[in-house]
Order: sequence, then C-alpha cells, then structure tokens
Amino acid sequence: MGFVQYDFLSEKLGYHTNLYLILPDCMGAGERPAATLYLLHGGGGNGLDWMRFSSIERYAQERKLAVVMPEVDGSCFYADMKYGYPYFTYLTEEVPRVAETLFSVNNRAQERLVAGFSMGGYGAFKWAFLRPEFFAAAANLSGFSFIMDVFSPEGFGGNSLEGQEKIVRCDWGSLEELKGSDSDSETWIKRAVENKIQLPALFAGIGTEDFSYPYGKKYLEYCEKCGVKIHYEEMPGAHEWKVWDEMIVRFLDWRK
Repeated sequence: MGFVQYDFLSEKLGYHTNLYLILPDCMGAGERPAATLYLLHGGGGNGLDWMRFSSIERYAQERKLAVVMPEVDGSCFYADMKYGYPYFTYLTEEVPRVAETLFSVNNRAQERLVAGFSMGGYGAFKWAFLRPEFFAAAANLSGFSFIMDVFSPEGFGGNSLEGQEKIVRCDWGSLEELKGSDSDSETWIKRAVENKIQLPALFAGIGTEDFSYPYGKKYLEYCEKCGVKIHYEEMPGAHEWKVWDEMIVRFLDWRK
C-alpha cells in the first residue's frame, strides 16, 4: 500500500498546497485500481483527516481503490470564494488532472466515486450535482442539509453568528448572493429535476444524534418529493468519526 503526499504549486490557487493519495499494492504490479475515490474533508480540517481518524487505508487496500484526498481552506465550503480562492474550480479541474496524469489513478467515469463528511459531504454532492457526468456514485455523510438553513440567522453551522456572517461574506458575499447560486443546494436539486439530468448514484448517511439530523431529514423529504433518489442509512451516533468511518464502508459496499 502506498501513501503519497504531493506538495505542488497550484495553477488555480496560486500557492503551494498538498494532495494526499492512497495507492493500492495492485498498482505496483501494473494492475489498474478498481476505482478512484475522491475523499473530501470537513470544516476546520485538512487533507489528512481521513488518514488520521478513519481506517480508509485498510478499506482501500481490501477493495483495490485509489483514494485522492485534496486539501482546502477549512471554511470555504468548496466554493469559488468571492473574497478568497477558487476552490471549486481547483477541486473539479486541477485535482483530477494532477491525480490522473501524475499518478495514473482510474479515470473512467463509471469507476470514479466522491464522498465527504460534514462540509466535505456538502462538497461531494455539489460536485456530483454540478458535474454529474464525472462520477458513478457520490456519498454525503452528515452534510446533507440545505446550505441556506445552515447559514440563516437561525441556522446551526456551529459558529457564532459573527463567525457565520464572516464565512458567508468571504465565500459568497451575502445570503442574497448565495441563494439561487451554484452553491445553493436546493438550486442543484431543482435544476437536476427541471433539466432531467442523469445524476450519479447518491448515498446519504448520518448519526441519529447528529445536531443536523432534523435538517437532513428535511433535505431527504424534499429530494423524495422532487423524485431525486438517494439511498439513505442512519446509525446511532453524533457528528463524529465513529459514524463517518462506518458510513464510508457502507457506501463502498453499497456502490458495488
């Protein structure tokens, strides 16, 4: 099993950043990995979180998966920030190009997966809804809430109201600019339905004690009403690694 930390000057971001990869042993023998999993971290985290707090390396080896773990600003919500860096463009354009060109990970859409937890779960669904042709399946772990609910004055984003306002201002400018934009999760769903877009297979998982649990149920009910199919699983637990470590396994086994 190989682990790579690739430090490079990003063309899109204009600064040095890290890309972390898990490469299964089969690649050393010239065998193509069964699939490539793009794995996104949550708010306040970094690209090493999945390696530190889950058993993703073992899961990848067992399934002959290549895993690509990018690193972004901990409060960017995978946006092309209004006052900051173009993280969504970096994620969707530069990260796959670097991973697939330099490290020869699987580049066939039917064998690409994306997943993430919390902010990363939101980012995984954003990527899947806005670039649906790129993936076979996407998993959102504890991040499937409407972004307008998260950042409304009555929201639950986990920061002070002042902190919430700062994130909104830096990432999107204002709530008015966020609503209806490419970062508005309700808008993704509406567009997909109106334009009859063929989406990747969608998976959502959460702990029943997660603070976002009722908001997640609201999201799922809306998707069901709109005819957007999401495979849903829940388990005892809060907004924590016990849940995400279990749910990533369930996702990988479900998508077979």
